[in-house]
Amino acid sequence: MTGPVWEHLDPFAFNDGVFYVPATVELQPRLALWGHPDQPDLREQLANDRPHGIRGEKLLCLLCMRYQAQKGLPRAPVWLTFVEGRHGPMFRHEDGRSPHPEHQPETDTHKALKERKARTWGSVGGTVEVEVWRPRARRRPDILAIGPVLTVAGEIQHSKETPRTIRARQRALRKAGDRVVWTTDRGAGDIAFLHSVPHLSVPAHDDHRLYLSETRLEIGAGAITFETQRCGWADLWTGTTRCPVTRKVMPCGRLHLYPTLNPHSYSRQKAATTAMFPCGPRPHLDHLLEGILHGTWLPYRHRDRVSWIPADAHTTVTAERGGTVDLAEAGSVRRRDEPVERACERRYGAVGVQAEAPEVESLPLCCGDKPPGRSGQPLVLACQLCRNSPTYYRRDELGGARSGADL
Repeated sequence: MTGPVWEHLDPFAFNDGVFYVPATVELQPRLALWGHPDQPDLREQLANDRPHGIRGEKLLCLLCMRYQAQKGLPRAPVWLTFVEGRHGPMFRHEDGRSPHPEHQPETDTHKALKERKARTWGSVGGTVEVEVWRPRARRRPDILAIGPVLTVAGEIQHSKETPRTIRARQRALRKAGDRVVWTTDRGAGDIAFLHSVPHLSVPAHDDHRLYLSETRLEIGAGAITFETQRCGWADLWTGTTRCPVTRKVMPCGRLHLYPTLNPHSYSRQKAATTAMFPCGPRPHLDHLLEGILHGTWLPYRHRDRVSWIPADAHTTVTAERGGTVDLAEAGSVRRRDEPVERACERRYGAVGVQAEAPEVESLPLCCGDKPPGRSGQPLVLACQLCRNSPTYYRRDELGGARSGADL
């Protein structure tokens, strides 16, 4: 065989790992001893075999070379370098691109959460596959569960990522199944990068074995239930008392579903009575995973955040607030899903409801109407975005609990 090794490699004959040229072996970082139990000193040998990258020409990215072949591009080498990252050793692209998840060794926490999800889905009738290549998605989801109705791809996200990377992986993983659910052990205040995808957050444990031994891993973020209240109730999602249907300050008098953190609304779910993992005092991981696989929990996007909500409330919530399952799973924020809101309210909050009303003289005259006059004269707060349905306030009404009326 003449010429460089990479010219003769068939990337479809390997498992998307890293090809170590001097030893002519494929390394699979997510497997024990990189998939070569007969060579326990392989990692030490590689770490000392410097240089790597383009100058050393020792480590080839088989996954990138597979992508090139699938796109019909000319065969070309993609060189990697071996580094000790914050969460362990990894193989990084020489050109600075982020490493593939397949080329990053899994932490003990990642392995434990993956095993927990696989065990849960397997016990409720799902056929579970782990780290299996999905051609349409061009990815290996951590877990793939095939249920009687739905196929669900499960991803574990222990480390922080950019929202753009998460959205790109979400769009790809949707091609591997009907649903995608992300699970993380990061706290609710540290998962903004996951807000745009269907996610579940569980408490962080110092001992990774607790993720397998605890009976219930309570959900800290990513799932919410609803309670029925008369219109005018304080809306947890919008922070106002506006009607969720008409978006007006004036209550319509009807009953609506409002998102709630009330644990009683969760324990009263009818769908939970037939679940193998029934409801507890709070939402917990096993019950949510079972419900997602069986379609009793569905993703819903409100503004820039996606939450899992009960399927029996989904129809009513989408009818009142808009949105679809596809929109929730799209992996990108779409402004058209936001409730109608006036620009002046986005800046100052709902006058007299959410924020303290500013002085009359400091209120914006977005539409170029006449400046405020004497007390009792109308003041237009509408702006260019809401000129068709302005809200009029009077000077002597500003600061009241219910200032103004929608016309």
